[in-house]
Amino acid sequence: MIPIELEILNFLAYRDPGPLSFEGIHIACLAGPNGAGKSSLLDAITWAVWGKARTNSPDELIHQGQAEMRVALTFDLGSVRFRVNRQRKAGKRGASLLELQAWDPETESWRGISEKTIRATQKKIIDLLRLDYETFVNSAFLVQGRADEFTTKTPNQRKQVLANILGLSRWEVYERWAKERIGETKAGIHRLDGRLEEIERELKQREAYESEMAAVEVEASKAAERLEQAEKQWADLEQTRHEMVALQRQIDDLTRRITNIEREVADVKRERATAQARADKAALNAALEEVRTALTKLQPIQTRLEEITHIRATRAEEAARLDGVNQALGPETEPVKARLAVLKAATEPVCPTCGQQLTEEHRAELVAELEMEIEKRRVQYRANRDRIVELQAGIAENDRERSGLKGQLAERPELEKRAGELETALSHADEAAQRVAESEQKLTRWLKDLRQDRKRRQALESQVEESERRLRAASLSQADVDKLRLEKRMADERVGGARQKLAALESFEKQRAERLAERERMAVDLGLYEDLREAFSKRGVPAMIIETAVPELERSANELLGRMTDGRMHVRIETQREIKTGELREVLDIIISDELGSRPYELYSGGEAFRINFAIRIALSRLLARRAGAQLRSLFIDEGFGTQDARGRDHLIAAINAIQDDFDRILVITHIDELKEEFPARIEVTKTPQGSQFHFT
Repeated sequence: MIPIELEILNFLAYRDPGPLSFEGIHIACLAGPNGAGKSSLLDAITWAVWGKARTNSPDELIHQGQAEMRVALTFDLGSVRFRVNRQRKAGKRGASLLELQAWDPETESWRGISEKTIRATQKKIIDLLRLDYETFVNSAFLVQGRADEFTTKTPNQRKQVLANILGLSRWEVYERWAKERIGETKAGIHRLDGRLEEIERELKQREAYESEMAAVEVEASKAAERLEQAEKQWADLEQTRHEMVALQRQIDDLTRRITNIEREVADVKRERATAQARADKAALNAALEEVRTALTKLQPIQTRLEEITHIRATRAEEAARLDGVNQALGPETEPVKARLAVLKAATEPVCPTCGQQLTEEHRAELVAELEMEIEKRRVQYRANRDRIVELQAGIAENDRERSGLKGQLAERPELEKRAGELETALSHADEAAQRVAESEQKLTRWLKDLRQDRKRRQALESQVEESERRLRAASLSQADVDKLRLEKRMADERVGGARQKLAALESFEKQRAERLAERERMAVDLGLYEDLREAFSKRGVPAMIIETAVPELERSANELLGRMTDGRMHVRIETQREIKTGELREVLDIIISDELGSRPYELYSGGEAFRINFAIRIALSRLLARRAGAQLRSLFIDEGFGTQDARGRDHLIAAINAIQDDFDRILVITHIDELKEEFPARIEVTKTPQGSQFHFT
């Protein structure tokens, strides 16, 4: 993992300082006063990647007075560039966000590769780096105040850190796989043993199965004989039933034929009776005369109806005319009444209507004439009205009489129709007589067929009765046959079951051979898996790898420690220790010696202890950087130079320069001014009211 760019928002001492780019930097120094926020930049890297920093509470990492923070780290891993974006919102219902992205060179954009949950995404990041936080801070990250993180651990803990650095966790997976295979193989052998016991029990039953086979075969043979006899008898009965069914079908056909003939006979008889009636000319003439007499009696009534109808029409016409006259008399009289009123009202000797001279005598004559004219019209109106009433009464009387006459004439259309039919029948009487003769011939033929069919049906019914008698006399029933068939089937099934048991014994013998061979193969596999489990365990290949890596770790640590102490101090790492029982135990002890000999780590001064820790930690980092799969090509050193004198600091700088080719990026934190100039690149961190800031110098 090689850091490329770091983005910070509201993280510890920083508000929004802008991105920090590491591109082009091989070795750089993070400088600045104490408390400015130098270590916070490394905390930001570890929090972005692993969600961990120097504090366990993420809310304590949020800049004071702010509610949320964000850190994004872009880094290269092999030939792929990744970006981790981690956010945190404070509060009782605080929320976190973790995103993992990969750069797509084809689209030149970031592509999300996060999992569904934060936990799963975090595991994906660790799997990509092949490195967890604990291994990181024990090797490639010398945390301020925790340079002795590795040295002060117990031997077993140190060995576990070294195992993580060497990527030995895969051997734990292999060991777990071998254990699973051992468990599965043992379970398979146990199942095979159980199956072999079952097979042996079955094979011991051969004699019993053979005796059972002989007995059931005899029983099946007897059942077959009984069934054969019953089925033969039943076949005869079935033949009788089929014959009876055929006879019944013939009877049904004859019955339908007889029914049809009877219907035809009845139709012919009706047709003959009808033809006979139509062929009787005397009867037809008598009936026609009777109808004509009835029509003659209705003629005077018809004449009277016509007269009354004419009278009614005349009266209705007169009434309508008089009503029209009366309706006209009113409007015609109004002008006369108006003229009379004007004459009576006039006082001048001039006629108000014509303008001529008018005397009183002449006025009186005119008034008398007009009054006479009006009275005449009134007399005419009353006379017309009385005549209309009289005419309407006559019309009502005419309507009543007409209704009665129409009732008497109601049967006339039917009589006329009947007369026509009788006249037609008389004209066809000879044809009807011919049809009577034809009907007689047809009736004779149908009656002959009817007698023959009835006689034949009676014979068939006698045969059916004989078949029914034979069936009733039979002692065998369908249930009896079915029972014998069931007995035969069950006997055959018992024979089949016995044969299957014997055949199964052959299969069991084959299975026994196969299972024994399979068990032998599993036993061989079990031994192989046991050997693999031993090889994959901590005492196997991982121990051999550690044994191989320890000399390299010692050599690298002593090279640096010798450079920093002018060859006075030496480190020896032992992987085994003899216990009181005389046995050897796997450990990882660190033995430190100088010109005075070996002595405990606690007895060395602070400066000496730091150089010891620094040499071991750098050796671990170099080992991690060269380990296949981890790809951690970066080193982070946070302080520690304060315990050294000027010569010791020079040795530390020289040691860092000596290892620079093992890492692509080295970041060193210090606040000692004279050390700043020793680094080719420097990132100055300053504290401002708007939060800490950084810049390159």
